[in-house]
Amino acid sequence: MIDFAYQRREAANRVACSHPEDGLHVWQINLDDPSAHADDCAQVLDADERARAERFAFPLLRRRYLAAHAALRGILGCSLGRSPEAIELRTDANGKPCLADVPGPLRFNLSHSAGMALVAVSWRHEVGVDIERWSEPAHLMAMVAHYFSVSEKAAFWSLADEQRVPGFHRWWTLKEACLKATGVGLRFPLDAFCVEFRPQFRPRLLDGPSAMQGLQLWSLDLAGVGWSAALAWADPRGNGARPSPTVRQWSWQGWRI
Repeated sequence: MIDFAYQRREAANRVACSHPEDGLHVWQINLDDPSAHADDCAQVLDADERARAERFAFPLLRRRYLAAHAALRGILGCSLGRSPEAIELRTDANGKPCLADVPGPLRFNLSHSAGMALVAVSWRHEVGVDIERWSEPAHLMAMVAHYFSVSEKAAFWSLADEQRVPGFHRWWTLKEACLKATGVGLRFPLDAFCVEFRPQFRPRLLDGPSAMQGLQLWSLDLAGVGWSAALAWADPRGNGARPSPTVRQWSWQGWRI
């Protein structure tokens, strides 16, 4: 019997991955999907990734790591017309993962939290993506005092009490996305640049170093309450272009080509 549903899901992955030149693409990945078999995922990773997976003390964390990195390879493979295991990765001078052997402008970024991951892909400019499952940090007030810029502190305290936990995670994901898009990571002080994170306003960079100028920011709407996610896209020409990110669900059925 032909599984037409399987074929449709497989085709959806391939078609959506194959032509990302028209803008920004973000894939939402369920890391706890029963179809994400750990053995299959491990087979497409390189030796360093498999070694890192083995160092996780808890099986759940190991499975989620394998699934996140296998999905990343599946998405890149679809975009480049390769099998996931044929994707070669390295890190650049700042430690940001990139393709090792493709002399082209394909850029990507991966983030995962709990049982969900996001992969952002762009052919034109650097991207950064971040996702966080909400939790109320034990030292929330201390973190705001230490990591928020002066204007961000004022914005945070202007929020209603029920807005502060989601507001904190919205702020965090926007900041992380900025740092990942520019490739500097958390080595750059969080209070050295400022973002608009209040829910009634469009996310944007308010102030920051020259390396961040031209960043476009989005807060991404995900299914289910209790998650925050953000995307940053580097537009070095600063022409004001603001493409609309396309968010898709990754299917584990037929993901290996």
